[in-house]
Amino acid sequence: MERKKVIRRSYFIKRRLQWKVFVSVIAMLVSFTLFLAVGLYFPLFYILYSNLPTESVMLQHAAYFYLAIERYIWISVLAVIALLGLYSLFFSHRIAGPLYRFEQTLQGVGEGDLSQRVQLRRYDELKDLGDEINRTLDVLDTQVRRAKEMVSHAERAHSNLSALWQGQGAQGAEIDRNLSALKEATSRLGEILSPFKTSPPPGSEIASK
Repeated sequence: MERKKVIRRSYFIKRRLQWKVFVSVIAMLVSFTLFLAVGLYFPLFYILYSNLPTESVMLQHAAYFYLAIERYIWISVLAVIALLGLYSLFFSHRIAGPLYRFEQTLQGVGEGDLSQRVQLRRYDELKDLGDEINRTLDVLDTQVRRAKEMVSHAERAHSNLSALWQGQGAQGAEIDRNLSALKEATSRLGEILSPFKTSPPPGSEIASK
């Protein structure tokens, strides 16, 4: 089956999921930054405000040097947090998009359209799951289509047998009752299968051209 190109015009396919991922990533980065700040400033303040021996002058100079350039370091840290936050939205889109397609496809299948298939973009995640869903739908689609064909065959056979046994006396009446029961069963099976829309049989598209 030829896959159509899937185009999404919005990066917020599943807003709740994507914002949850974004907030979680930002929270982890901020927590890491806070721990980093504590790990940096505690030794600095200890060096600057404690009575260290004279040979620790180099450490004090290093501490003063860091305090002189710290604003540039924290600007870089904030820039990294912002970039990683944006990347989390971009990456979550590659997951949210497929999840949205899975939901739409399964909703269509639940409504009886077995011709539905999952179509993902080139760089989407969860492609293995999408392929497995499509393989399952292929099997289900084929089995339902064959069941519909068997119902059609049974109905034609019933019509032919009914025509052959008309006017055959008591034996014909008994056969006719059995044929009526068969017709009722096939009719009920046909009603059960009728809501399902299947894809065209293999080769039918080529034959129709």
